[in-house]
Amino acid sequence: MKVFETLDTMLGRMTPRERRLTGILVAAVLAVVVAGAWVGSATFFGAVQEEIDHGREVMAQLRQLAPRYLEVSEDRRRIEEAIRGNRQSVRAMSNELLKQIELSAVIQGATGSTLADIVSFEGKTSETPIDAGRKKTPAKGKGKEAAGGIVQVEQNLEFREVPAKDLFRFLDAVERSKQLMFVTRVDATRKFNDKANVRATVGIATYVYSGEAEAAAPVAAVDSPD
Repeated sequence: MKVFETLDTMLGRMTPRERRLTGILVAAVLAVVVAGAWVGSATFFGAVQEEIDHGREVMAQLRQLAPRYLEVSEDRRRIEEAIRGNRQSVRAMSNELLKQIELSAVIQGATGSTLADIVSFEGKTSETPIDAGRKKTPAKGKGKEAAGGIVQVEQNLEFREVPAKDLFRFLDAVERSKQLMFVTRVDATRKFNDKANVRATVGIATYVYSGEAEAAAPVAAVDSPD
């Protein structure tokens, strides 16, 4: 109460002009305080609204990406199952396709009428671990380390003076095959006086798990045309 009595006493001693100036000053101070509070609250609620809008955008994007994520996850699962279930050697799969392609011309040195009778497998298969996330574990009966996880097994095929269209038919057959195999490289040349035939080295590969890779090796030796 003393505060109000003191203010009343001060106002009573002021002249009308001083009271007007004091009123104007108090009104200005109140206006500044109210404006500051309004700006502060508007900024705060604006930031909250931005966070809400951003959250809604993220949720909308997730809803759009969810079907694609599930599709990719399903594709990955199918590929991993196919690799785990792959028991075919790359030589056996390649030789089977070669047997299905008849030579379109008589080739000197061919022992039959299919590409399998003229194409040879050069060297041994090469194995390249591609699953870098798995640790290496020692192979049984060996002092060296053997890579675990997915392994790419590659075999080079040598085409000696075969019709170019027969080579293309083989490459197309590999691409269309339901087997887990694919072309890794093609190095082809031809003589300047013989445009119809080519000499080529073709890399064919498949994926296996390291454990299955060794089990498939004996099959490769049996199926090799050499």
